[in-house]
Amino acid sequence: MNPRNRSQASFCLFLVLGLLFGSPLWARAATTPTMIIEEAKFAIDQARRAGADKVALDDFMAAKSWLSQAEKEYEAKKGIFSLSRLGSSEGKDQEIIYLGTMAKLKAMTAEAKARKSTTSNTLKEGRRELTDYQNAIEAMKQKLVEVEQARQIQAKAEEERKSLEEVKRKTTDLEEQKKRELEQAQRRSAELEAQKQKEIQASRLEESTRLAQKERELAEARLKTEQMAAQQVREAAELKAREVKLAAERDKLATLQKKTEAMEKEKAMLVEASKIPQASAKAGDKELIITILAINLFTPAMEISGPGTGILDQVGGFLKKYPDNKVVVRGHTDSTGSESTNRTVSEKRAKKVREYLVANQNVNPSQVTAMGLGPSQPAATNATEAGRALNRRVEIAVQTGE
Repeated sequence: MNPRNRSQASFCLFLVLGLLFGSPLWARAATTPTMIIEEAKFAIDQARRAGADKVALDDFMAAKSWLSQAEKEYEAKKGIFSLSRLGSSEGKDQEIIYLGTMAKLKAMTAEAKARKSTTSNTLKEGRRELTDYQNAIEAMKQKLVEVEQARQIQAKAEEERKSLEEVKRKTTDLEEQKKRELEQAQRRSAELEAQKQKEIQASRLEESTRLAQKERELAEARLKTEQMAAQQVREAAELKAREVKLAAERDKLATLQKKTEAMEKEKAMLVEASKIPQASAKAGDKELIITILAINLFTPAMEISGPGTGILDQVGGFLKKYPDNKVVVRGHTDSTGSESTNRTVSEKRAKKVREYLVANQNVNPSQVTAMGLGPSQPAATNATEAGRALNRRVEIAVQTGE
């Protein structure tokens, strides 16, 4: 037993002895066994209501044990002294009162312990609620910090949006310029086609006239051969010479026809290449050049962008229609930065385009080569941003002649 329990037991014993022997007769006479048993029952019930049967079980069970003994003695007293004189049961009453008092005291002790435990739990719960409140305050402070950070991020995003709109405006201006250039190229192509048709018609008319003249000369030669037997050898030699010349003229006509077919093929290729979005096409010296701006092809990390893949898919479809034509992918940059850095960047751009066409469009690897020219062949001035944007490009040159 710990000192506190011993102190409580001593106090209870002192109180009981005081009740039994120290109190006046009138006070002892006022407490009867029935009253003390009822008081003990009430005290036990109060202790149970306070939760003593859970947190102060030892004292609670002790109180019930004392009460049980008091009730047992009370029942025994009624059986033994029911026919005796009243004075003969006084000692038994004192014993019952003692037992009932002990039961009452134990019940009161258990109730006090239970109420103390309840108060302690309530205090702990209050402390937990205080801690939760403090945590909530800290969380709110953190949330305010996050809101401020989000506001700053939103402001930065707004600035980036305005910058993107400016870039889009410049891109639109470049698209309009490219559209005008394409229209000019188409007009020039139409003029070249008209001129070519005139030349072809004139050439055919001239050749037809020559053929007719040659046929007349052959007829005259045959007639002369029949009429002039003496000059047969000489006329035969002249006829052979004329036939050789006629064969040469025919070869020349075939060459012209081949050249005409090549020009028609080049024209068809130019028209088809001009349909590729985000790209411009023009006829060069024995090659057809498809130009794509780097901003339409690559991400800032120098990878093929989403829109770029769509452009190259159509380029790949175009190249597969002409598998016999060699292709050179040429990368270009503006003059910003060093020569070596720009040449490396241009080579990387050209290789990225070649690798995409080979890997994703099944273009024959032997058909396509890549080279980087850096800033050596600008398409526009490098003094303005618009000009530099035009210089950052990739040219896909399709060879059209020997």
